[in-house]
Amino acid sequence: MEIDVNRKTDLAFELTAINPSLFGGIILKGATHEHMEPILNFFKKADLKLNKIFSNFSIADLNGGIDPLESLQKGHLVHRKGILNRSGWFLCTSLNEMPKALQSMLNHQMDNMKLGPLLAFDDGFRKNEISSPKLCDRLAFSIDFTDVRFNQYFPNFFSTISPTVQKAEITEAQIQSVVVSAVQFGIDDIRPAYMTITAAQYLAALDDRVTVEQNDLNLAATLILAHRAQVVPEEIDNDQQDDTQKENEENIKEENEQKKNNEINLPTEVLIEAIKASLPDNIYEHLRNNIRQKAKTGSGFGNRQKSKVKGRPKPSRNVPPGDQERIDIVSTLRSAAPWQKLRKQQLKTSKNIVILPGDLHTFNFEDRSERVIIFLVDASGSAAMNRLGESKGAIELMLADSYARRDFVSLISFRDTSAEILLPPTRSLVQTKKRLGSLMAGGGTPLATGLDAGIKLAQNCKRSGKMPSLAILTDGKANIDLDGLPNREKALSDSVLVSEIGKKLDMKSVFIDCGKRPNNNLKSLATSMGGNYVSLPRTNATKISNLVQENLDI
Repeated sequence: MEIDVNRKTDLAFELTAINPSLFGGIILKGATHEHMEPILNFFKKADLKLNKIFSNFSIADLNGGIDPLESLQKGHLVHRKGILNRSGWFLCTSLNEMPKALQSMLNHQMDNMKLGPLLAFDDGFRKNEISSPKLCDRLAFSIDFTDVRFNQYFPNFFSTISPTVQKAEITEAQIQSVVVSAVQFGIDDIRPAYMTITAAQYLAALDDRVTVEQNDLNLAATLILAHRAQVVPEEIDNDQQDDTQKENEENIKEENEQKKNNEINLPTEVLIEAIKASLPDNIYEHLRNNIRQKAKTGSGFGNRQKSKVKGRPKPSRNVPPGDQERIDIVSTLRSAAPWQKLRKQQLKTSKNIVILPGDLHTFNFEDRSERVIIFLVDASGSAAMNRLGESKGAIELMLADSYARRDFVSLISFRDTSAEILLPPTRSLVQTKKRLGSLMAGGGTPLATGLDAGIKLAQNCKRSGKMPSLAILTDGKANIDLDGLPNREKALSDSVLVSEIGKKLDMKSVFIDCGKRPNNNLKSLATSMGGNYVSLPRTNATKISNLVQENLDI
C-alpha cells in the first residue's frame, strides 16, 4: 500500500498530535531547508511552540539545574528550568550527532510521558553515522525526503485536532494479525505493534467509523511498520499445502485449529502484502545497511569520555561551569574580592557578595590517555631481515617499560602488495613474542598501503579513547602503489596522499630511514605527515627504542 509523502506527513502530524505520549514524534530523514519551510510555516500560522534542541546542549540545558552565578549572588540555591520543561513541540536538529547522555535524557522523558512531540532530523545515511536505535524506536513515524523534490512537497496540515478522539473498536483477530505481521518482518519489539494497533483505531475514528477495518490496519502498518522492517517475508507456495508428508502428519486437532485461525490468516496475508507494497525498491540494500548499523551500535570498549573530576590537579580555569566541571569556590571568591567595594557602590541594593560571570573558576584536572605505539616495519627487500630482527628487539624493550607507563604496543608489517597487522595493541609480552616469530620478509615495498593500514589502526585507537603514535622503519624506496601494481612514481604520490590524510589526525610520528644513505623522498614524506625524520643506517634494538622514545616524547 503506497502512500504519497504529502499524505504521510499529514497523517503523521495528525496522529502525533492526538496522542504524543504514545507516538513520540516524527523522524525527518534527508530533509532540506526547502522541505522544512512548509512545516515551519505551519507552526507559525498555528501559533504552536517549537523548541529547538541542538546536539551541543548539556544535560543542564535540557533538564535544568542549579544556577551557580545566581546562587552565589543571592546566598541560597537558585534552580533554573530546562528546555524539556517547556510546553509545545520539540525540534532535534541533528539526531545522528546527539551524544548518548542527551539521548538517554530524551528517552527517559518520553517514557515518563513528560515530553511533547519530537521532530528529529536524521542525516546519518549521508555521513555514515548511526542514529540512536532506542530513540528512533520511540518515534512512531519516519518520512524519507531523499527522493522527494521540494516542489513536489506541499502537505495539507490539520487545522484543529481534538485530543479527545475516541478510539474505534478492534477485534482480537485484527490485533493478532498485526503482531504476526510485525514478527514476519523481523520486528521483535512490542512497541511498534502497539503503536500500529492504536493508530488503526484512531484512523477509523477520524473517518467516523466505530470499528476498525482492514484498510485502517493496512494504512497504520504502512506508516509505522514498513520503515522498521528487518527482513522480507518469503512468499507462501500453495503447492506446499498438497505435500503428502504434511497430509500424513495432520490430525483432527490441527484441522480444528486451522478453522479457528481462518479469521486471522487472511487479514495477516493482506496486511503483509500491504507492507511489502510500501517498501522501497532498494529494500535489500536498505536491510543490509540496517544490519551494519545494528552491529555498530554497541558501546564497545573504551569509548571517549570527558573527565573533569579526576587525575592530577592543575590550576583552576576562568571558564563558565558545564555539566562535568566543579566550581572552585576559593578561586572564584579570590577573583571577585578586589571589586566588591566598587560593585556595591554601583549596586546599592545588593548586600551580598557581587559575583559576575567573569569571576567563576572551575577545577581543572590532568587526565592522561592511554598511549599506543604503532610500529610500521618495512619487510621487503634483502635488508629486511636485519630491520625485522632489530624491530623485534626494540618492541620487546619498549614492552618491558609499558607496564609502568600503561602504554600499548602494536606491530604492522608491509611487503609485496599488502600490509598485515601482526600485533594488535597489547601489553602482553608473551603474546608479543609469539606474534613476532611469524614475521616474514621479501617482495616489493607497498609503502602507501602500509601507511594506510597504520593510519586506520590509529583512527580506531583514537575512537577507543587512546592516543596513538606511529614509528615507521623503512628505506623509503616505494615501488608498489595502492592498487598493488609496480609503479614507482605512483607509489610515491600515493604515499604522499596517504601521509597528508594522516596529518589530519594530529598524532606524533617518526620516520626512521634504515637505508645506507639518507632518502630525500622519505624526508619530504615525513614533512607532509607532520612527523620527524631520522636517518639511521646502522640500526640496533637499543638505538631504535631510544630514538622512538625521544621523538615521540615518551
